[in-house]
Amino acid sequence: MGKIFFYILVFGGGLCAVFYPWIGVCLAYLFIILTPQNIWWWNFQGLRPVFYILAPTILGFVLSLIQGKIDIEAIKNRRNFYLFVLWLFFVLSYYFGPYMGKPSPYWFHDPNWVFNLIHKIFILYFIAVSCINDKRKIKFLSLVMLVSVIYLIYWANTQYFVYHHYGRIGGPVGTSGGSIYKDQNDFAMFFVTGLPFIYYFGWYLKNKPLRYALWFIIPFGWHAIFLTGSRGGLLGLCAIILVAALRSPKKNIGLALIPLFIVAFIWQAGSVMKQRSSTITQYEQESSAQSRIDAWKAATRMIISHPFFGVGLSAFGTAFSDYSNKRPREVHNTFLQIAAESGIIAGLMYLLVIWTNIKDLLRNSKIIGKDEKTDFLFYLNEALLTSIIGFAVCSMFLSLQVYEIFYYLCVLINTTRYLSSRYQQTYQ
Repeated sequence: MGKIFFYILVFGGGLCAVFYPWIGVCLAYLFIILTPQNIWWWNFQGLRPVFYILAPTILGFVLSLIQGKIDIEAIKNRRNFYLFVLWLFFVLSYYFGPYMGKPSPYWFHDPNWVFNLIHKIFILYFIAVSCINDKRKIKFLSLVMLVSVIYLIYWANTQYFVYHHYGRIGGPVGTSGGSIYKDQNDFAMFFVTGLPFIYYFGWYLKNKPLRYALWFIIPFGWHAIFLTGSRGGLLGLCAIILVAALRSPKKNIGLALIPLFIVAFIWQAGSVMKQRSSTITQYEQESSAQSRIDAWKAATRMIISHPFFGVGLSAFGTAFSDYSNKRPREVHNTFLQIAAESGIIAGLMYLLVIWTNIKDLLRNSKIIGKDEKTDFLFYLNEALLTSIIGFAVCSMFLSLQVYEIFYYLCVLINTTRYLSSRYQQTYQ
């Protein structure tokens, strides 16, 4: 029965995407973010759900573009220019990076796989910002994150409470062993970006029992981050709690999050998270933190030596030995990873995207207000602002250059800003 359901969802959704590409966008991001193919893997043997949805979505987009049904106005902004230049330098570093093709045991990721993945990420992104252009569509797309984070909070806590999985818990990986949540730090990052959606969707709901039921999930989301044992995730969680507390529609409820979190950490963080968190300020004595600093130094040397195209896409591990006498490892800093592998311009484009997103969302909150016509956009704006700040904090300690949820957030931010500007023009 499950296999039949998912086959209908994939192929039925793919058929709908030919005529309504925005449906394909929502389904593609559902399979990317929730990863049902890893949770219920036995229903997906021989099936590539993202491919079977993305291919007809591209076809539907091209047909809609030819028919003049696509409004490209939403693409015309600095954010999308920065992302396009970032994409361009990823490509250039693949072809012109001096370490590309060199034999090495330290290719942490196959550059051909990363190259193909980057194209899929950006193609889906630019289709999404063209198609998700009204309030109904952005609601459906934002529900993808809400549904995904609620279920994966349940999944993570089930691993601990039901299946007695102890130690650091990563996300579902299925039989292939590949998943954007395979690494515990990336799994924690997901909850950091997803929890603000639960909090602000709760504010959006007018039914108070439903609101409180939704908010009841939040402490379990904190616990899910504790289970990953990720220090970067913990710092990101502290950041989103602080932002939510300061920007909450009701200050007393927002400020109550801080003592509640402290109690939850003391009561439920567990020995692994508490032990790892105690080393955050003592990085000189902690081997993992010190090795990250060594990697950051090596990345800096690479940027100085190869400022234009970097050492090559996904080639950081291969180049590492020429810039450090330490054991090669990932940078665990998104800006440095991008700049070292694809050049300083690519790194600056990433920083400009982050800065533009935060600046636009801060400005947006003053424009749209909370009346009946804009209350959803207002709360989504606040959720996105909190999420992107949490992401920015985590990205200082993680390599998230191909973390697809970042680009999903950029789609929502782009559309929120676009719809808000249209509202402002209409009611001025």
